[in-house]
Amino acid sequence: MSITSDTGTEAPLLGVSGSFGTAEIEFARRFDELHQLIYRQGGVRPTNAAVEEVAKLLYLRLWWLKNPSIVLPSGVALGRLFDPDADQSGLVDGFKEAFTLALGADELTARTPSGSKEAVWPRDEPFRLSNARVLGSAASLIADLVQDHTPAISDPLGTAFDALLSGRYDHSGGLGTYLTPSSVARMMAEVAFDLLGESPINTSAHPVLGDPFCGTGRFLVAATEILREIGTKEAAQTIATGIFGSDQSHSSVAKARINMMLYGVEHPLVWATHDSVTDPDLTKLHGKFSLILTNPPFGEGKYDSIPGITQTAKAIPRLSGKSKIDPALAGLVKSLLLLKPGGVLGIVLPDGIIESRAFEDLVSGHAGLFDDGATVAANISLPTSTFSLSGTVAKTSAIFLRREHRPTRVALARVQHVGYVRQAGKAARDPQGNDLPEVPGLIRKGLLNAGNASVSIESQEPLVAVVRPGALQSYDPSRVDPAALEARAFVQEKGGIELRNLMDEVRARRSPLLAGIPFVSVLHIDDLGTIAWHEAEKYQPTTPGILASGGDLIISLLNPSKLRASVVPEEFATVQVSAEFGVFRPHEMPYAVLGLLYSENVKAQLRPLGRGTSSSRRRITEADVLSLAVPNLSRPSMSQLDVKVKAALESITQARATLSAEFLKLDEA
Repeated sequence: MSITSDTGTEAPLLGVSGSFGTAEIEFARRFDELHQLIYRQGGVRPTNAAVEEVAKLLYLRLWWLKNPSIVLPSGVALGRLFDPDADQSGLVDGFKEAFTLALGADELTARTPSGSKEAVWPRDEPFRLSNARVLGSAASLIADLVQDHTPAISDPLGTAFDALLSGRYDHSGGLGTYLTPSSVARMMAEVAFDLLGESPINTSAHPVLGDPFCGTGRFLVAATEILREIGTKEAAQTIATGIFGSDQSHSSVAKARINMMLYGVEHPLVWATHDSVTDPDLTKLHGKFSLILTNPPFGEGKYDSIPGITQTAKAIPRLSGKSKIDPALAGLVKSLLLLKPGGVLGIVLPDGIIESRAFEDLVSGHAGLFDDGATVAANISLPTSTFSLSGTVAKTSAIFLRREHRPTRVALARVQHVGYVRQAGKAARDPQGNDLPEVPGLIRKGLLNAGNASVSIESQEPLVAVVRPGALQSYDPSRVDPAALEARAFVQEKGGIELRNLMDEVRARRSPLLAGIPFVSVLHIDDLGTIAWHEAEKYQPTTPGILASGGDLIISLLNPSKLRASVVPEEFATVQVSAEFGVFRPHEMPYAVLGLLYSENVKAQLRPLGRGTSSSRRRITEADVLSLAVPNLSRPSMSQLDVKVKAALESITQARATLSAEFLKLDEA
């Protein structure tokens, strides 16, 4: 399926990366001005409440669209309240009266999973804007925003959120909730629809796609936009009855309901939960959905529901017994449980989660909860500016998983620019542009054109690559390097194996500084793996290190672009090495393993794996080392290599010792 953008208009700054233009930027500016007015003169606090009142005005505007001739009991026509040229006396009382009546209007109700109807807000919810000047400005903005049954911009409440809450959203006391930019939601929806291969078009009265952590409904709106562009009768039916949303924030649920009503859904299936991870109505829907798009809360140790942790641990056993976990892990497992076999999940996750062993367990088949598997289909790295308007610079990615055992291809993309940057707490246009609208099409083309190649680079800027799963060391697109992928693919095509098959990680043994024991720093190892033992034996560092034993392989985990690794000779029972080293125990023939590590095709795999902002301080992990693909030599060849490398290193060590002794004699003469 191809969803195209209107290339004749400028892509919106904050909104959906589809066919909407600069109108969204203007409305964002007006929303920001309205925020200042509400906050200073409207008597509405905290900041979040400003959006709540805007939502209520949109709710009333929607009621007027459904009933343009409605007259309130007081004799005031509802439409007159939104007319900036009408007499504004009694405006506050008129809106309060209208809001109370609208809460009882059947046409403005949402559906619940039980099939009952529910008002958008509780019947006793007050209308809080009481300053006539502020209310008049807000009503005028809403009238311009929604002039008929199609909003002037996509996701109007989302735009209000971005503009009114830029860096000001109140997270106090809650989980780590960050507002997904609607341009990211649209991009993710396009990629997810393409990955499904067939549109999740509803042919029954049951929902087929949704978001269990829907917030204001950004992903619901993005999916609705695509279905509207498809334009078939089946797509219209999906919009009407095939989309669900849930969230534990009643305020967000109200906004999501209104957003869906603005897109023509008569009674949207959006409901509030105590906890979406354990919600019984959602549990009844396990295995029912073709598509889930979501951005769950995140934050290490912020989720403490024992039933929720127990459910998560069934899929990720290493979490068993934990009293607190990251809610993103709980949200990830819940979302996968909602998918039917072959279904696709598009989810925003912190990179720390994607790189964690818990995530590796989930997608490696070590978890037993998903009989049909859960595998990565695509991952799109997002820049730190993506969520900066919500007050965080966490590094995140949009990752897509499929309920299946073996994907044939994985698409990886690296987005550098999302169209805006944060300046003085507000969105400013990024002069470097916006990569998001290009990414879905490039991934689509890459998957079609990959053929039998292990690695296919569809684009360099933004980087989009399609890779066979076996050619990957990491799902992190920011660490993708075409040369590294090609080197790994070459080794594997020749029958290569991962280094973990030849050695094991040795748990770090920290120790105070030991007198008379050599101390090896990274400066003592050259680019051929030889150690300057005459220097290590005299070295007196100020910082303690870790211990290694004879026969161990030591590898610097700092700055992988310059490999520094060697073998501790058997003659040393114990040596000290600086803490930046990883220590490994080869199963046998340690010098042969060292030789494999210095192969150019293996070193090429290491270079892009570092994490960190400084090129000289980028770090890798022991797991990165163990995942390297190395040549699978025969046993005789390994034995021969082991002998040669060991003899060469011993020869250099002896030569250094001889030179050091001769130079010392000159000083004594």
